[in-house]
Amino acid sequence: MPPYYDIYGLSKQRDKVTVEKFLDYFSYRDKIENREEQEIFVYKNEQYDVEETWTSIRTLTEVIDYGLIHRNYGFAFYIGDYLKKEVSHIILKFTFDEKIIFGISIEEKLLKNGSLIDNYDKAFEVEKLIIELTNATKTSIQVEYAPSDDEDEFDDDIELWKNMNEEKRKK
Repeated sequence: MPPYYDIYGLSKQRDKVTVEKFLDYFSYRDKIENREEQEIFVYKNEQYDVEETWTSIRTLTEVIDYGLIHRNYGFAFYIGDYLKKEVSHIILKFTFDEKIIFGISIEEKLLKNGSLIDNYDKAFEVEKLIIELTNATKTSIQVEYAPSDDEDEFDDDIELWKNMNEEKRKK
């Protein structure tokens, strides 16, 4: 399995319209609805006074509704099927501080003309799309890195990845 760029956008738009717009753009939405035999795992977070819970779901609509109803629950939901060209995974991270992180994973390196080339330009393009689709106020391009639990952690992660991103942009 190749390494992936994880492109994240933190948005205060934790609402159905924004989530659906994001999903419609990067996936074949009707085909990703069935999520039988999957679960939502909310892990314990003492800072936000949230206990660990497991919830069985059948559809992606149930996942979205769960995240909208339980606004202080933090959980990530990954989608790896029926995605549009060059998208490896979609990540919806409902944060403990009532925001949402929209994520897209794409391959870090691509084989072109027999050579491996860095796919950073595509990651940068996806970052702009995430901003446009979700009104993300903060973004970060990372490599194989789980999404943050809240905005403060996202700020720390932005700083962590800042040097790598600046080097890529110089090229």
